[in-house]
Amino acid sequence: MEASGLQGRADRLAACVEGLAAALHESCISEESASRLLSHASTAALQALTVELLLEHPEPAPDAADEPTALVARVAVPVEAAA
Repeated sequence: MEASGLQGRADRLAACVEGLAAALHESCISEESASRLLSHASTAALQALTVELLLEHPEPAPDAADEPTALVARVAVPVEAAA
């Protein structure tokens, strides 16, 4: 998805959240509940856009040379047991 497509999606999601805000304002829902619902809706919209952006530009898999070397556990062995 190109940047203008992502911007269009962001605009549509923002309009949906604004529509929800207007509907909640007109209803008899408590201010606290309305605020919580709008917070969740805004978070979901942001997460949806983040997923789309990540899918548009996925991070390349690391090369084997970039991976950390395996850690080797060293255990102290008593001298008597080693002999």
